[in-house]
Amino acid sequence: MNTSIAVMRTLAAVAVMAFAVWTVTDAEKVSPCCVSVSRSRVVEPIKSFRLQEKNLPCVKAVIFETENGHFCIDPRQPWVHKTIKEIRKSRKTTVTPTSVSPRMTSSAPLSSTAGS
Repeated sequence: MNTSIAVMRTLAAVAVMAFAVWTVTDAEKVSPCCVSVSRSRVVEPIKSFRLQEKNLPCVKAVIFETENGHFCIDPRQPWVHKTIKEIRKSRKTTVTPTSVSPRMTSSAPLSSTAGS
């Protein structure tokens, strides 16, 4: 009996947390494409963005990616332009490791032709 009560409480807590995450902002989450946009600020940290052009039923939108999902935002909002500039600037200043070619560890010759 105590186990079933604990399970029910756990399920109720999970449902409440899921609902809270779902309603954090009224910005609309993306399905295959944005069919409407929000003017609300995304309050969660933004990981990346992409631009979506109008192609019915999809509308012109900026899609911001966060830990909790993707949000369709009206690209005409001034805060959207500022946020995009900040993201692009942080990408330019981020140091990325240079690519290094792996070294050959085999002792076999690279060519099978013998020198004369």
